[in-house]
Amino acid sequence: MGSHIDRKLKLLIVDDDPHTRELLRDALEIRGAEVVASASVREAAEAFRTWHPDLLISDIGMPIDDGYELIRRLRRTEIDRGRQTPVIACTSYAGAKDRACAVKAGFDALIEKPIDLDLLVDTIVHFTDVRGFGGSSDAAAVAAGSPCTAAACERGRSVPDS
Repeated sequence: MGSHIDRKLKLLIVDDDPHTRELLRDALEIRGAEVVASASVREAAEAFRTWHPDLLISDIGMPIDDGYELIRRLRRTEIDRGRQTPVIACTSYAGAKDRACAVKAGFDALIEKPIDLDLLVDTIVHFTDVRGFGGSSDAAAVAAGSPCTAAACERGRSVPDS
């Protein structure tokens, strides 16, 4: 894990699994980011309204509301602000159709769980104005995939993927 974040980035993490939240928060704070971690879409939406992160990292399969609901809410509110926040999906749903669904829904990239922390940092660097050391991944390729069906894009509402 040789990549480092060279300025205080504000990162919002959304994952229903407390171990994943803690791992991501610790790994990103060690690299110099300011991190807020949320356990639900509701918590994340509130944090986003009051804190305005530089980038959001979200699980897709969470109980009650999923990552697709979060991205829909986020993109609707951003229309009014005129600024689009980069959003990275971190999920076990990482097949070609899942990737295409994530991009179609508004995610900028998708990283498969278990999360490769170097890839995550490289992807954060790709979508922000920070510089990383040792970064080699092409985050745009992470989001590539094939078209999806509406049913596939909507799944995951009640099945945690951690």
